[in-house]
Amino acid sequence: MELVDHTLKVAPTAALVLYHARSLYESGPEKTYLSKIDFSEIQQLSEKMEASYKDFDYTVLCRKRFVRYLLDQYLSEDAPVQVCILGAGLDPISLHLLQQYDHAVSGIFEVDMDHLGIKQKLYERLLPDNKKIHFIQADITDTLHLLDRLRDAGYSPAFPTLVIFEGLLPYIGDEHFLNIMQLFRTVNKTNVVLMDYILPEEYMPESTLPAWYAVKKGVEAFIGGSLYSCSRQQIFNLVAVLHGDVASVDSMQDVEFKLNGRNEVYYEDGEGLIEMVVFYL
Repeated sequence: MELVDHTLKVAPTAALVLYHARSLYESGPEKTYLSKIDFSEIQQLSEKMEASYKDFDYTVLCRKRFVRYLLDQYLSEDAPVQVCILGAGLDPISLHLLQQYDHAVSGIFEVDMDHLGIKQKLYERLLPDNKKIHFIQADITDTLHLLDRLRDAGYSPAFPTLVIFEGLLPYIGDEHFLNIMQLFRTVNKTNVVLMDYILPEEYMPESTLPAWYAVKKGVEAFIGGSLYSCSRQQIFNLVAVLHGDVASVDSMQDVEFKLNGRNEVYYEDGEGLIEMVVFYL
């Protein structure tokens, strides 16, 4: 089967977030890439999420857009870095990195258990001359072997790295998070980590709770497990355990204002269910 002529069926969990951020991928290789993904199996779940939480689509899109906003803050042609995308899934952010920051990135390392074979084949057709993107099929929580797998692909712990840890903490919890991040610690804190986390319900406005309960119930039933949440102070404590330094933390109210210059959906902290944090490690 030629991938350029057929859409590809993928696991619903991998496609859901990508589907809700699809308006972000409306040009260039990213648009072509997205056209090859079959989203039919997540339509029902997507409709349930939107029915439960009317701003679900908007929240996902803001998260994705803010990751790109942060990339613009931390990538510079004057100081090229490695980019390590943990739990890379189907997100074509590597295509964005090559298009917008080619000279600011020395290498891109996508790590995940699933879908990387699909991505690699699609990328090879979209960017046949690409030498920067490396695909590593591995369990990110297997920290005994993760660093070796990265090194085998050309990653160097001695070289400054930007780590994208998006959409992962709610699924793996604190202990796995700390074990993974230990691999990226540096003496001079030259690495940067971008990530998001779900707030505990006591940090959400009361008006948001019915929607949150419905979304939480739907997602937990879908994944067959529990979602982990963290307060801002708990995140600060985790970073302190790693001897890192928090560079910034943004509520979705902050995120929306930075992206759009105004607030139209989020007017108070906690409304968007998640927050975004950047820290040096």
